[in-house]
Amino acid sequence: MAATVSSSILVMNAHNPHIQRLKQSGCRLTNARLTVLSVLEAEHGHITSADVLDKVARVNPAIGRASVFRTLDLFTQLGIVRPTYIDTSSTPTYVLMDGGHHHHVICSDCNRVFEFDDCGLESLTSNLEATLNVQINGHLLEFYGRCGDCLALASADTGATST
Repeated sequence: MAATVSSSILVMNAHNPHIQRLKQSGCRLTNARLTVLSVLEAEHGHITSADVLDKVARVNPAIGRASVFRTLDLFTQLGIVRPTYIDTSSTPTYVLMDGGHHHHVICSDCNRVFEFDDCGLESLTSNLEATLNVQINGHLLEFYGRCGDCLALASADTGATST
């Protein structure tokens, strides 16, 4: 399913938390920033920089590579996105940080990503804030393991080799 991108929708939506974050930080709402944000939101925030470049170029070929990478860097600094490295890749997948946090379980065999909401880190967050005298505004939590399909496949392969 192809994602549709429209930066004009983001401009009109004053309640968009990512736009609010940009405004609160004193950042201008440039066409490049809004287009990159539209691409990230249309893809639900799981996208590589190469895919961002490709999709931004389809929307507006005048937005250059440097603008896209500067925007991704800015969004990372502001906590709008976080880079995550799946399959030990040197190319990050950018994850949109809705609500300041994001959680995954990633299968180490097939790279399937499972998202979950409740991380149970509220007390740890409070403890870290008090102990370190910091204000935590987000986190990215990733667990790695084998999914049920890969476990079943490994079990079937083990059973086939032992007979």
